[in-house]
Amino acid sequence: MVASTVTPEWIDAGARSAEELHTLYTGLASSTPPESPLRVLWVHSQEPHISVGASQDPAVDLDLAACEANGVPVVRRPLGGGSVWVDADQACFFLVQPRQVLARGHRHLFALGLGIAMDVLRELGLEGVEARGQDVWVQGRKIMGTGAATLNEGCVFGASFLRRFPVERFLACVHAPSDGYREWLRPALEEGMTDCAAQCPEAAPTPERLEAALSEVLERRFSTPARRYRPSAADYDEWLAAGREELADLADSQGGPAIRDGIRVNRENHVFETRGHCGRLRLHITGTHIARIWCEDPSVDRVLRETLVGESPERLRVRSRLNGQLDTVIVDEVSARIDGLYRGIAAA
Repeated sequence: MVASTVTPEWIDAGARSAEELHTLYTGLASSTPPESPLRVLWVHSQEPHISVGASQDPAVDLDLAACEANGVPVVRRPLGGGSVWVDADQACFFLVQPRQVLARGHRHLFALGLGIAMDVLRELGLEGVEARGQDVWVQGRKIMGTGAATLNEGCVFGASFLRRFPVERFLACVHAPSDGYREWLRPALEEGMTDCAAQCPEAAPTPERLEAALSEVLERRFSTPARRYRPSAADYDEWLAAGREELADLADSQGGPAIRDGIRVNRENHVFETRGHCGRLRLHITGTHIARIWCEDPSVDRVLRETLVGESPERLRVRSRLNGQLDTVIVDEVSARIDGLYRGIAAA
């Protein structure tokens, strides 16, 4: 683990374009020397954009033409996960450390970063802050996704403070097989996501307030204020060059959907739509249960809604509920499709 006596270095990179933001922490991590202390990179996005995960194919999960038409850049990051909205002036922080000082790679750094992120939100007055997997939740809704990666000899953890989440702008950028899919996704996002503007006792915190809160949390954790480090222009050029090289290699790798035939709203909510012999099948899974279901075939749709809402999406359970109510071929297909989508959640 990171020792509490280590004095971290604070690097304020200011406001950056979407491309530079992700390139900068990538390059800083990939070129981290073995003797480097823990570094905290503080940076703001100059523009709203969508960041996609390291193994994600944006052409599958996003409507790239809509992104371009709406002026929303799409940037792949070296961290995992799915599509993330980063708003203009959204504050991000990254922890970077040599991998040799971490006994189990970036997992230790991830635990440290997640704890710091939650402490900052509590410092801002938010209540009901908890970690669920790699996400931070407030009052039962997701407010932050986090990620970590090992790049050459460095490890990096990243998170950002979502001051406001523009549901409609994000929806317009998501790949939607039908209008109905977006109609289902909208309430799932509104109920499953939250932001600082909705949760803070006062107004959404300014970047300056967030910076002050992060500085206070770091000082408590390390028993000393972070040491301000001012990189030269040459340092930034070196990190950006290294980051572009890493991200170019990442872009050449083959990606896929973050979640097959759907989207993860948060750890507990997923919305899907597929097509089969009985037409389109739309599904909203909450936790381990089917919250909503719809089929394009009206006769099949009626049976599914009457029998499967509230049930487990597992194949045997679906089959047992549908047997005798639909043709065997349809029962086999629907149960297999629902089970496959559900299993894809755990595999993602």
